[in-house]
Amino acid sequence: MKTKRSTTLTLSGLLSIHRGSFVALVAAAVSVAAHAQEVKSRPVGFLTQTIPAGQTASFSIPFDPDVSSRPDAIRRVSGVGATYIDSEGAAWSAGAFSAPASPYAVRFTSGQASGRIFLVSSTANTASRLYLETDGLDLGSLQIETGTMGASFEVLPADTLATFFGANTPGDALVVQGGADARAADLVQLWAGSGWKRYYFNTLWNRWALDSDTEVDASRNHALLRPDRGIMITRRGDTPLVVAVVGRVLAVPHRAVQLGSDNFQSLLATMQPGDTTLGGLALQRSDRVSGWRSSSDPSQADILSVWSGATWLSFFYNDSAGYWQRVGDAGSNRDGFVIRAGVPVFVQRRASASGALERTIAFPAAIP
Repeated sequence: MKTKRSTTLTLSGLLSIHRGSFVALVAAAVSVAAHAQEVKSRPVGFLTQTIPAGQTASFSIPFDPDVSSRPDAIRRVSGVGATYIDSEGAAWSAGAFSAPASPYAVRFTSGQASGRIFLVSSTANTASRLYLETDGLDLGSLQIETGTMGASFEVLPADTLATFFGANTPGDALVVQGGADARAADLVQLWAGSGWKRYYFNTLWNRWALDSDTEVDASRNHALLRPDRGIMITRRGDTPLVVAVVGRVLAVPHRAVQLGSDNFQSLLATMQPGDTTLGGLALQRSDRVSGWRSSSDPSQADILSVWSGATWLSFFYNDSAGYWQRVGDAGSNRDGFVIRAGVPVFVQRRASASGALERTIAFPAAIP
């Protein structure tokens, strides 16, 4: 089974705890009453984000969940293939980490791959092998250490629409507004590389659906919410939606994978537990991103975009001026532009990168 979040939320005296592995959500003000001791000693973070009625917000989770409660969830790598890792001596149940309804992820916590996170594939795991979704990267190119001093990793519960937002079943209440069609329901939007997939909970079909689905289409309950990516939430309810998340602050800097070809965009979670700035992210630095394109001409520069609440604000690093600027805002130094905790960023690279290093976005350490 997955471990539950150890957080108690109160709402006007009503105890309300969501069972999903990652989040507790309520549609009013929330407060933390308690949380339990971590499996590993990491600081525990808590974050709320309010989405006003009728508005859209960008959102990501800046924390890791507790490690899986299944046996051998903290291990070392003994062998590596293009899409799998081995951990000799593990005693995992075959297929236990590969069920679409109950996904898992692997976070590397030491070595050359430290800070990377990959979803476990639907290819059934064995007693000692986990197959990973690698976004086209060959794991062998990451120089992951193996053997007695192999890279350490944790197996973490991941989420789907149903585990995160509820499935409207006994004991698992729906915590966003559902509707008979997408026009009446809260929308959860996932970036698909070149456009958005818009999901909502259909109260007639009693399942999650795409806004383009008909009744005969398959349930979308198991649509994955990647822990290293952001989402957009549109609140159609008459009251604000307050999203409250709790988890472990990362002990190592988060490193994400930038996907695709020229001008491809990825909506990335920064995993910053507190507010940061463009200057603080400093993606123009070679130790953060290999080959980041800086230029005085934004059409030639790599772009970082942040949702303002109404539109995407786009920024580029002007290497002639030595600071970040907003596209269309000539001359102003935007190094101090604030990116709130839990807010993801769109990253657009002008030129595609084939190597693992060039496709890596290294965010600042959550714990300085």
